[in-house]
Amino acid sequence: MSESRQGPGVPRVDGRRLRGKHSQALLMARVARRAYLDQRTKVEIAEELGLSRFQVGRLLERARATGLVRIEIGLPDDVEFDLSGQLQDRFGLRYCAVTEAPDESLHSLRASVGQAATSLLEELVTDRDVLGISSTRALMGLTEPPAGFSRCSVVQITGAVSRTDAWDVMEAVRRFTRVGGGPAYLYYAPMVCPDKSDSRIYSKQPDFVRCQRLFEQLTVCAVGIGAWGNGLSTVYEAASEQDRTIARDSGAVAEVVGVLLDKDGRRVNTPLDGRMIGISEAQLRSVPTRIGIAFDARKKEAVRATLKSGLINDIVIDRGLAEAILVEET
Repeated sequence: MSESRQGPGVPRVDGRRLRGKHSQALLMARVARRAYLDQRTKVEIAEELGLSRFQVGRLLERARATGLVRIEIGLPDDVEFDLSGQLQDRFGLRYCAVTEAPDESLHSLRASVGQAATSLLEELVTDRDVLGISSTRALMGLTEPPAGFSRCSVVQITGAVSRTDAWDVMEAVRRFTRVGGGPAYLYYAPMVCPDKSDSRIYSKQPDFVRCQRLFEQLTVCAVGIGAWGNGLSTVYEAASEQDRTIARDSGAVAEVVGVLLDKDGRRVNTPLDGRMIGISEAQLRSVPTRIGIAFDARKKEAVRATLKSGLINDIVIDRGLAEAILVEET
């Protein structure tokens, strides 16, 4: 039905002139219902009601401005929306989830962060993506992905660690591909080699070479953020006491996939360079979606340094850690 006017700004709909605020409210409600509940386009609504698509657009804007339509963003009960928004705005992140654990135990913090990270991966990853997973204690909380997880390729991007409480990166890769059905790319190597000669041997293994080629094709990766201290970084614990001391004296406060950072987010050169078996800093930075995962407020300086470094552009952390970061940033 074509639009008919008998006065400025007053359309006729279904042969009836609409007058007064109540008629306008009814029209806005009708347009809003078609747009938001029935998922109709502006063109379809315009054709049905005898309006132009520009009038439909203005009516939808007016409906939101007057409160006739209220848009709410629903998040899981254990995600802190306000803190997530503050961190996202402060550090220019694309995705940010701050979780609320049932208690302050490390087990609960790790589980809540892991669940949120899994949910974020479920939302972001498609069949066309190549997902990279690193070996770190912060990712031990990653849960079994849901049955509908995408059939993407999943690649191991760091070597394994030998501690009994460390996360099994190879099992995690298999877990995601077992549910999604995509291919798994794995290699057998330690995360940190005793010397560079051992590193060169591992780097020539066919399985690692195959994974290394895929590092250039990664579109999403999940990496842990470690602090340079005992119990806060698997790389720290795998390093010798001499390596730890040199790195600390050089200003290292954070570690991400074997890259050591100072408090300002700058890379720290240490004897560990060239002894890591995994993705390089340049390869990591080329991945479009880089999700950092961390828990425990003791990592506040490390997480802040990592955010400053630009190594990650998304983050999943617990409430206590988020508050500690924001307090010291103000």
